[in-house]
Amino acid sequence: MILEKLLIYEKDKALKYLTRDKLKYMGIIFPILRNTVEFIYSEKDGVFIRDVISNVYMLALDNFEKSRKLLDSVSKINHICLYNKDIAEYYHEKFVHKKYAINIQAVYKGLKKVNLNSPILNIKPLTIEQLNWLHIHNGHDLNYLAKRLEAGAIYGGYINNDIYCSIGIHADGSIGMLVVLKNYRRQGYAIELERYLINTLIDRGHTPFSQIEYDNIASICLHKKLGFEISKDMLYRLID
Repeated sequence: MILEKLLIYEKDKALKYLTRDKLKYMGIIFPILRNTVEFIYSEKDGVFIRDVISNVYMLALDNFEKSRKLLDSVSKINHICLYNKDIAEYYHEKFVHKKYAINIQAVYKGLKKVNLNSPILNIKPLTIEQLNWLHIHNGHDLNYLAKRLEAGAIYGGYINNDIYCSIGIHADGSIGMLVVLKNYRRQGYAIELERYLINTLIDRGHTPFSQIEYDNIASICLHKKLGFEISKDMLYRLID
């Protein structure tokens, strides 16, 4: 009971800090709301968590020195999302082997579902039988894709019995893993897959959100067209 009350207290403090800017911090807010986080720090000036499903650490704190000490207190971090450029650059200099990605946040506005428009694209969950197809066309780690398939979190677009495109929900709750085979692009399949996931997430009571590479203009335009709000602030991912 004491532990439960402590977790509720930490959750309330974290959300009070983060919901001041839901657009910027949706990637942290989501795992906290689904109750899948371990709190490392939760105070009025910032939040540091580990999402136990994705094993992604997330740090939102403006104070550089406090951020540095918190990061140094964790022995091993394979994947972290940071919301302060200075601390992201410090951490990257310390661990130059890590992949450094700069993203922007896209968050769907409102709770209104969207209409599916394609009369020929049949969208349904993929199974482990499609693992090799995904690995060839997706580029993500094979073990990661297998786990997302087992979670029922990747969907394929079929025409007749052939798969031509796919999309998924990452372990941290964000939309991603979008693939459309080269000869079938510019036919509206990408936007149809995004519409499908918007409706799926809204049905679950979740806020659809994506984290997009800052210079991926095509993806940014796609999300704007679908009614996503795009953050001006960047977020920084460092991955082994």
